[in-house]
Amino acid sequence: MLNSVKNKLKLLWKFYQLRQITFQDYSEYKEYFLEEDKKSNWDPSTFSNIIEKNLNYKDNLNLVEIGVARGSTSKFTIEKLSDRISTYTGIDPYESNYDRTDGFSYYNQDLMDNLYRYVLEKVNDPRFKIIRKKSSLAYLDFENNSIDAVYIDGNHSYEAVMEDIKCWSPKVKEGGLLIGDDYLAFEGVKKAVNDSFSNFNEFGNTWFVEK
Repeated sequence: MLNSVKNKLKLLWKFYQLRQITFQDYSEYKEYFLEEDKKSNWDPSTFSNIIEKNLNYKDNLNLVEIGVARGSTSKFTIEKLSDRISTYTGIDPYESNYDRTDGFSYYNQDLMDNLYRYVLEKVNDPRFKIIRKKSSLAYLDFENNSIDAVYIDGNHSYEAVMEDIKCWSPKVKEGGLLIGDDYLAFEGVKKAVNDSFSNFNEFGNTWFVEK
């Protein structure tokens, strides 16, 4: 019990420190993000790996990633799938305080605004764009049956994941993929997926279904 309380307090302190991060100009923010990228143990390959194994016959792919963060998955996927990609759209409002259970949401708004700029520079591909809206609104920008694969990795609360599944499923083409991260890491994600599908595939920490 005591260890649990200590761990929670350490996490809250870390989140508090994230809120205090601020710099004078973009070059300092960029340096900070570059250092965070170097320290990260995040595996950016999951989205592209699932696409390669399940959509290996398709080209001219239209892909959507919900929850872009520092853009590592976006950059890796575009580089790996290369000419097979037609469009790659990131959905991320870069808005502070979107989910109390997710440390990334504790970035203050200045940090979020500069991160948006950093990701556009980092990915640097004409096929890539970011729609800076919540996913519950951004889906309205897409026609039904227009997307080959969607990667859900935004707000990890139960309600948000349920809404993402409901809103984005019709946008995926027949035979396309609905993919989501953090199935094992967030209880809200796990419950939402279990409540939405009787059958789905697991790939490590990731879930996916073929439409």
